[in-house]
Amino acid sequence: MSKTLYFNLIHFSCVESLPVQELQARGVVDILSNIFRGKGTFFHPVTEGGAIGSCGPVANDHSRICAMNIKQYGQSSKKSPWCFLQLRVKSGGKSTICTVTDCCPGCAEGSLDMTPQVFNDLAHPSVGVIPIEWCIRGYRGLLK
Repeated sequence: MSKTLYFNLIHFSCVESLPVQELQARGVVDILSNIFRGKGTFFHPVTEGGAIGSCGPVANDHSRICAMNIKQYGQSSKKSPWCFLQLRVKSGGKSTICTVTDCCPGCAEGSLDMTPQVFNDLAHPSVGVIPIEWCIRGYRGLLK
């Protein structure tokens, strides 16, 4: 696949719904200059970290949510500007959508910890850890 075609596919998939003005109001547009890359893992909200995430809502294994790495999320004791933003996550030619509702203190920068419902869209749980790329759904991320 040519780099131009690859860029266009990534570019198209991240441009869906949120206007830049809304991202600016949430204070996150200034840190978005590309597609983020990291590791994808999964967790069970009720038994690993609690059913209520840092952003507030109750979650379970079937929720379409993720916990963002602490470096990007910010203070775990506070709601982040990332709270409730939808992310498009890709791995191995597969793609899914999840909503940020928690932070992951043990995750490296760029990484996301997803519920089994979200992780299963990308890989079989037996894999455990997968390489991921992600962007905010609706933002025109730039591939470097």
